[in-house]
Amino acid sequence: MGVAKLKKAELYYHKSVHEQIAAALQETGACQIISTDVENPSRPAEVEALISRTEEKLAEVRYLNRTLTPHYVDPIPALDRMLGERPEVTMTELEELASKTDLTAICDITRAVERETGEVRLKLSEAKLNESILSSLEFFDYPLSVFNEGTRTLTALAGTVKPESLPGLKAALGEFSKFAQDTELVIAPYDEKQKPTEVYAVLFYSRSVEAEVREACAKNGLSLVEIPASFEGTPAEEKEKTAAAITELEAKETELAAKMAALAEENMLTVQKLSDYYNSLAGRYNGTAESEETESTMLTKFWLPADRSDEVRAKIEAISPEVELTLADPEPDEEPPALLNNGNLVRPFNILTELYSSPTYRGIDPTPLLAPFFWIFFGMCLGDAGYALVVFGTILYVFKKYKKISVGVKEFIRLFLFCSVSTFIYGVISGSFFGNFIDSFVPILVPLKNSLMLVDPMSNPMQVLGISLLLGVIHLMFGLLVAAYEKIRAKQVIDAIGNDISWFLLIVGLCLFGVGTGGMIPPHFVQIGELMAVIGAVIIFLYAGKEKKGIINKIISGFLALYGSTSYLGDILSYSRLLALGFGSAVIGMVINLLGGLAADIPYVGWLVAITVIIGGHIFSIAINILGSFVHPLRLQYVEFFGKFYSGGGEPFTPMTLSQEFVNVKA
Repeated sequence: MGVAKLKKAELYYHKSVHEQIAAALQETGACQIISTDVENPSRPAEVEALISRTEEKLAEVRYLNRTLTPHYVDPIPALDRMLGERPEVTMTELEELASKTDLTAICDITRAVERETGEVRLKLSEAKLNESILSSLEFFDYPLSVFNEGTRTLTALAGTVKPESLPGLKAALGEFSKFAQDTELVIAPYDEKQKPTEVYAVLFYSRSVEAEVREACAKNGLSLVEIPASFEGTPAEEKEKTAAAITELEAKETELAAKMAALAEENMLTVQKLSDYYNSLAGRYNGTAESEETESTMLTKFWLPADRSDEVRAKIEAISPEVELTLADPEPDEEPPALLNNGNLVRPFNILTELYSSPTYRGIDPTPLLAPFFWIFFGMCLGDAGYALVVFGTILYVFKKYKKISVGVKEFIRLFLFCSVSTFIYGVISGSFFGNFIDSFVPILVPLKNSLMLVDPMSNPMQVLGISLLLGVIHLMFGLLVAAYEKIRAKQVIDAIGNDISWFLLIVGLCLFGVGTGGMIPPHFVQIGELMAVIGAVIIFLYAGKEKKGIINKIISGFLALYGSTSYLGDILSYSRLLALGFGSAVIGMVINLLGGLAADIPYVGWLVAITVIIGGHIFSIAINILGSFVHPLRLQYVEFFGKFYSGGGEPFTPMTLSQEFVNVKA
């Protein structure tokens, strides 16, 4: 239970069997290579060559994956692939596939199609831009060659201008300007009611005043539009040619897309397999790259779970009799990685700890401590027996249908399977079954439902609030006791009493005093609570000022420390979210049932609409409430609970493994 015991392994072997040894270590999935402390270690030449060759192939695979994936229709649905429904292959089969696949040739063909596609798209983009310009110049009835060639004395330009700048432009270049004899300004017709952002204009002018005219255009807001030199006919003629060119380019683009899709269909399965193959090789070679070497031997160091040492030793010794594997416990100054090793009931909760931070190797694993609390909190937040049955049934169906789910994904799904049990229990004792579905549609079951109810969040929310806050106190105080235990184990008894036990006494004492004064527990608990609170407060007061000099500083520190009790009040109130989320789930269910009941009154199709509303609404409610029921209890663990005793900071155990992103690779 907790953090697994690791061994530090040193493996000596001949260079000639390096690849077989590296493969064996990777296939076990139990060996985390120990990196050297040297900043720029020199890698064995044999390993460096293997890494270089593998990286070249990986670059090609990544390019093909990136380029062909958008054109590939995967025959395996994304959900099925995530749940392990992928082709199964061995490393031997992948090695054979790699030897007969010319990735470089596939890359060359793909790049050629990609390059041609890019050129076609660029031309298509230019053609569509030109078509837009030509559409705006349809008011111009003259050949467009005038813009680029003109005559010996006359030329023209085109541009756009904002409607509000038109008066100034006309004044500068129109018939009453100083250029009246040398220019002619033509404005495209436009509808002022539509308030266009810009208007096209064409200006004919004499070459003799070209510099002055262009300066006047710039000063009065005319933005020049470049007319392609290839345009010689009228806008209508050129637009017709451009439309034909666009049609041709679009057909070419479609043809190239079909060619790329054919390449994807033909090669993607191979590329996916080789992606996992070369990623596995890269992980293998990079893992052993920092091995120490002599002229003929190599030394690879790695961390190994103690309970798997015999398995690894047998696999290595089967390769060659000339190997030597030595195992030793970690030195006191070494900090091995942490591998969580919990039982079947706790293991699904490992991911909650790992999402926060792995424990240190010699530290405490908080997973068994948080598991029961998270299980209860999740059930209270989702809080509906009907929803629990849906989740439970869905997960059982998934496990029955998908037989190749990876261990990590399977444990995460099992977490929700476990939590659906607590959800069902709380749903039964709170009387929630798809909200108030029983009350609304199955009144015959109401007496049975009511007989099982122990709490009623709808009519007596204060009762559930009290339970939520009580759980919060238990959760926080348990965290303080764990923190005290850790300090005592580290022989820091004074700190355990001053930092943790004192607050435990104060908070529990105040709670006993409060509920005892309210008459909820026997009166003698009031005196016990008073005594605990006073002892706790005195210890906190004295401990806070123990390192301060001067009586005044000690007193101030003591009062400031006692003021910290307000943070505990905030922490305890945080647990009111258990009531809020459970209440919200029930209310959403009630609203859905109400809408379904109203829909049932619609003539003829009411029953169909009602069923659709109820089923669809509750599916949505389950999805949205599961998210909240996961996130908020997790927040209570990370902030309120872990804040009392756990900081993490350990390195997770990450052994060399085979890459299985696209296929299930077997050793």
